[in-house]
Amino acid sequence: MFYVPFFARNSFIPLYLDSIMTFAVTAACGLWGGILCALLSNIVLWIFYNTALPFTVCHVLTAITVCLTIRCSKNHELTFEVFLWAGLWTALVNTISGNIIISLLTSSSTSPNADNSVQCIFLAIPNLNFAVYFSGLISNLTDKMISAALSYVMFKGIRIK
Repeated sequence: MFYVPFFARNSFIPLYLDSIMTFAVTAACGLWGGILCALLSNIVLWIFYNTALPFTVCHVLTAITVCLTIRCSKNHELTFEVFLWAGLWTALVNTISGNIIISLLTSSSTSPNADNSVQCIFLAIPNLNFAVYFSGLISNLTDKMISAALSYVMFKGIRIK
C-alpha cells in the first residue's frame, strides 16, 4: 500500500488516500483494530513522507466515525451504501478537525497538493481562511468517497479469505 501515498503526494490532485486501510480494517476488526491501523499508518507516513503527526487525530477520528456509522447502520450490515455513508461522515469530521489543525499550527498554510485549489478559491473569494476551509471540504469529500469505495473492495477481499 506504499504506492497509494506516493501517488497522492506526487499528483496534482489534492487527495490524501490515507484512509483506505483504516476504513477496511475498522469494518473487519472493529474500533480498536481501526485505531491501531490509523496510528500505524500515520507513523509510516511520518517516517517515509514527512507528514505532520498532529493529523493523526484526523485519522483516529476516521476510525471512530467509520465504527459509529457501522453501528448505526441497519442490522450492522456492511454494504457499499454503509461504506459511502462512512465516507461522507468522515469527510465532514476530517474537514473540521483537519482545518482546525491547519489553522492552529500553520496559519492556514496548506500542503503543495492542496495549494492549487486554495489559490483558485482565494482568487474568487479573497479570504484565506475560507479558501483553506472550502478547499479542505472539497478535498475531503472527494478523498473519503474514493477511499470508502476502494476500502469496500478491500473489505470484501478480507472477508472472503
